[in-house]
Amino acid sequence: MTFSTELASLQGPALQQGFAALCERADSVQETLLLDLVRRNADSRFGREHGFARIASIDDFRRQVPLRDWNEIEPYVTALVEGEPDALTQGQPVSRFVMTSGTTGKPKLIPANEATQTANGVTMALRLLGVLRDHPEVLQGDILALANAPVAGQTAQGIPYGSASGMTMTRAPAELQRRFAYPPAVLEIKDPVSRVYAMLRFALERDLTLAIGNNPLNFTQLFDQLPILAEAFIADIASGTVSTPTPLPADLHRRLEAGLQPNPERAAELRALDALTARSVWPNLRLIVCWKTGLMGRFLADLAERCPPGTVFREYGYGASEGLLTIPMSDATSAGVLAIHSLFFEFLPEETPQTPDAPTLLAHELEVGQRYQLILTSAAGLYRYCLGDLIEVTGFQGRAPLVMFLRKVGDVLNLLGEKLDARQVAMAMEAAQSAAGAAIRHFQWVADESSLSYELCVEPAATADEAVWRRLVESFDRELRTLSYGYDLRRGNGTFKPPRLRLMRAGWLEALSQRGGYQAKPKIVGYQLAEPDLTEGFVSPTDPTTGA
Repeated sequence: MTFSTELASLQGPALQQGFAALCERADSVQETLLLDLVRRNADSRFGREHGFARIASIDDFRRQVPLRDWNEIEPYVTALVEGEPDALTQGQPVSRFVMTSGTTGKPKLIPANEATQTANGVTMALRLLGVLRDHPEVLQGDILALANAPVAGQTAQGIPYGSASGMTMTRAPAELQRRFAYPPAVLEIKDPVSRVYAMLRFALERDLTLAIGNNPLNFTQLFDQLPILAEAFIADIASGTVSTPTPLPADLHRRLEAGLQPNPERAAELRALDALTARSVWPNLRLIVCWKTGLMGRFLADLAERCPPGTVFREYGYGASEGLLTIPMSDATSAGVLAIHSLFFEFLPEETPQTPDAPTLLAHELEVGQRYQLILTSAAGLYRYCLGDLIEVTGFQGRAPLVMFLRKVGDVLNLLGEKLDARQVAMAMEAAQSAAGAAIRHFQWVADESSLSYELCVEPAATADEAVWRRLVESFDRELRTLSYGYDLRRGNGTFKPPRLRLMRAGWLEALSQRGGYQAKPKIVGYQLAEPDLTEGFVSPTDPTTGA
């Protein structure tokens, strides 16, 4: 029996106490978890190729298995897709693939089996217990949970693939599923516009107290549809129908309408409102659980304006398609304790090159305040997989670290050694917005390798004159110089000229989101501007020597 299956047999306070007990001996828990994985998978192809039968310690594992990225994992995953069940694990067949939703390139298919799904279920239960401990009032109403389809298709071997969010939703406890604001069949709608319409149409008949979804931008975009589609929503609620913008398959349409009844009273309530907004239609919304960490925080203020006064935002938790990685501890922090029952974790210090034999640290060996690259080993056969994420340690629960996601390791721009990372850019923009009095919907700091120059691209959230935008780019430039010695040095000696501001037309953020699917995370640093045809105009600093 694994740690996850032991915890899965517990509920409520007993589950929390069981996990807390594991944290007190995180070092031995992690070692036991790893050696159990190695033993059980010794006869897999990967296990045979890497001498799992000879591994008796963590050090043995490090020597036998090099660090690897997706390029080294993908051939084994391809073998799984093509029908080799023991390519990565032995006797634990893939039950589904989790399809990533990256903003570029071909989506990855991350293997999942019953062990990983049990482990993720325990992690999600621990997250929900924390929410209910701190906010018991949310049980007085209903839940809006944003998700993608749990099954988007099947491989040639008949193995389903779909989104992690949809899978989590379908495996939620029955008492929570009864409170969901829309039926699971909504996630079967292929057209994203129609899926959003259906989510809102059902949710408008519910008394929402809790909303859950990883990306806060998705909530903002969802809520912005309320006034636009108000008449259609009200007509559907009055008649007990679902009239999506694009026609649905007959069977799906029939299932969606099966439990509906005309509701003229609710329709009248909505029609009497000045406007349909999240604030007006769901006045009892108390809590939104979403990403607050990394660069997602820049979307929270915009979302808060749409919600009832006093709505609390709580960290959803750090995770990826490869697994749920942390359990948030409170509303006040984005840090969470590592899911030590679920995955085996290793870490590289921030500046350490990712080489196959790079020496790693274990979870209990980390230091508070330090940053590390995350490496994981999962029950589905991702062995010593470099996730490409940078995390920071904020504390410990017992011997298990509390960590916070900072950014992707690749979110760094480096034309001439300045190494500007996305967090520095985000901090500079926050200060610049305040100094200039500008309202920004989205921005991106773009490096041009051909001209060795930078450009600040901005989609305004409100109109402003040219002087405001000039103050913004000048303030941004000054602030970034205080945050980055390398950038300041090159601005000071004239290597980098003052950046110009590129104003983008309304709709740029939506265009970037649609490029990567429903859960896309538009970047704020890059080497190439996406959607350049949405450019409105340019603003240059008044004085080319500003801040020099």
